Amino acid sequence: MAKALIFLLLPLFLLLSGCSKPGDDSARRAHELLEAGRFEEARTLIDTSLKETPDSPSLRQERMHLALLLGQPEIAAAEARQILRLNPKAQPYRRPLEDRLPAVRANALKALALDPPDRPSPSSLIKTGLKDPDPTVRREAAEATRILDSKEAIKILRVAAKDQDWLTRATAARLFGQRGNPSLIPDLFAMLQDADSYVRRFARRSLLELAEKAKPEAYVPSLKSSDRTTQIVAALALVRLNDGRGAEVLLAEIANPLGIERAECVKAVSKLVDPRVLAALRTATGDKDPEVRVVALIALGLLKDKDSAQLFKKISTDPSNPKDVKLAAAKALDLLSKPAETP
Repeated sequence: MAKALIFLLLPLFLLLSGCSKPGDDSARRAHELLEAGRFEEARTLIDTSLKETPDSPSLRQERMHLALLLGQPEIAAAEARQILRLNPKAQPYRRPLEDRLPAVRANALKALALDPPDRPSPSSLIKTGLKDPDPTVRREAAEATRILDSKEAIKILRVAAKDQDWLTRATAARLFGQRGNPSLIPDLFAMLQDADSYVRRFARRSLLELAEKAKPEAYVPSLKSSDRTTQIVAALALVRLNDGRGAEVLLAEIANPLGIERAECVKAVSKLVDPRVLAALRTATGDKDPEVRVVALIALGLLKDKDSAQLFKKISTDPSNPKDVKLAAAKALDLLSKPAETP
């Protein structure tokens, strides 16, 4: 009976053994070593085994795993390329994106962005990363959208912009600006209301970056917003477009002693052709914030406001003024004597 059973099982055993490819046993051992944290032993085993079977996809996969564990996405990307060369139908990123360690999953997305595979589509892998329970991985997924075309990337980033993790939302806000697509302006204005100041800061910066790609009409409606920050950012963006329709907002902010954007507004209004600008800048030279005073003085000097010459002299010689303010006043006085720059 026992002999009959052996004869029955022998073909199955031979079939299973035939399925094992050269290097698979070493790859399994290397995987065990990596899981145990014995990286050097695993590296030695992989390197030695690859000399004997250089075309082993399983050994290449473990070398990729080692690189991801060590935070070496460049090496991991090169190994993924080799795996796909050996087997174009392979999916070298599938296992890393399912790894138990968030660092491995995050590094896999970094590697993916360095050398995107043709299949499966990078966007599907990035979407998988954006669903990861760990925010570090989700942030790397957002960063990896740089390899995608604008339409696909924006779709994914709009999901990231609503992530529960504030840093993932901030990453989305920053990448929105880098995309250079004016259609994202409404998304960014909405992000100015985010609970986190870091997110709001990147949304503001991206809104100003996008002004170079947009038309004034994209910002004008926001001048009527009930939110003061939204109004100011819209007005600052319009100045970059040589549009003075936000002048009222900027001048009001300069005159507001509690305004947190006074220095930026001073810089902006100095570029406008508006009869109210010089008076506002002169008033700003007495602002409680030395930075605002410095910016206002330099702006008046660049505008060749000769009527402020005595004011510059008084400020530059007043010992009660901070050193930076006195130097700015002296610089403004010097600018008055220089010929105006021709456009």
